[in-house]
Amino acid sequence: MPNASPPSLLRRGLLALAAGALAAPALAAYPDRPIRLVVGYAAGGGTDLTARAVATRMSAELGQQIVVENRGGGGGVPAISSVLQAPADGYSVMFSTAAVLVARALGTPMAFDPLEVLVPVGLVGVSPNVLVVHPSVPARNLQELQAYGRTRREPLRFGSPSISYTSHFVGQELGIEVEEVRYRGTGPLMTDLLAGRLDAYLIPLPGIQAAVRSGELRAIAVSYKTPLAPIPEVPTTAAQGFPNLISFTWTGLELRAGTPPEIVARLGAALNAALADPELRRKLGESGVEATERTDPDSFRALVLEEKARGEAVIRRFNLRE
Repeated sequence: MPNASPPSLLRRGLLALAAGALAAPALAAYPDRPIRLVVGYAAGGGTDLTARAVATRMSAELGQQIVVENRGGGGGVPAISSVLQAPADGYSVMFSTAAVLVARALGTPMAFDPLEVLVPVGLVGVSPNVLVVHPSVPARNLQELQAYGRTRREPLRFGSPSISYTSHFVGQELGIEVEEVRYRGTGPLMTDLLAGRLDAYLIPLPGIQAAVRSGELRAIAVSYKTPLAPIPEVPTTAAQGFPNLISFTWTGLELRAGTPPEIVARLGAALNAALADPELRRKLGESGVEATERTDPDSFRALVLEEKARGEAVIRRFNLRE
């Protein structure tokens, strides 16, 4: 007669079977309660408005409300920390941007690597940066800005709402000297730019669209491969002979590492369905966001890694630190 299984092993086996039986319906029911979407910026800004538009459309797709929670500041670290403190069950979603990767590359202390503690769901879209200058700068295109920069005795003064690498990236690609002037937020920066105390600024369209329309600032290039629908008259950097001067911000959805793949896939399917909605695409396009056609975790991660490498190369070259 064969030996009976030890009671402890038998109990473990029964518990495992019971857990499996419970897990399958739980995953199949996802989501069965509201989802929290954490945004690392204050309410009312461009990133927040994009997140809310996507959340509204995805809520309809999922049949559950997606509630936006703003956790601004700290280069995105507080927002990610909030997601990491929640269970890996798909009910706390990170609305990610490149900010935290840039902050880490510039030496911001953080107890985690964002690429290791979060898993990608999908790319929402990209916001090409627009290069604007104060009207006192005698340049209406990149060639004229390049010539002007090379004849000046002092560097062109670029504003930055925090430490960044984009100003130096412009200088590198145009072959001119620039000085990055750092501010705590866009408010004081825009005050100085509109007053002519700064020469230029590289920023997504929503932050400067009104000033461009009024003539207070001059947009001379869209730093992308294709023009922006709200300002079709502004040529791209590629069309002006600077194909490597590509600069944009990206936004996407990520989850805490360890989230069941079925939940990642469910959110990804909802995101793709939302992005296929012409009304959402129109709304995002009006705010300068080029919504992705279709997304998946692998293509999203590939774009993130490519942009991370581009930024880190500039940071190393100019020895930039926070």
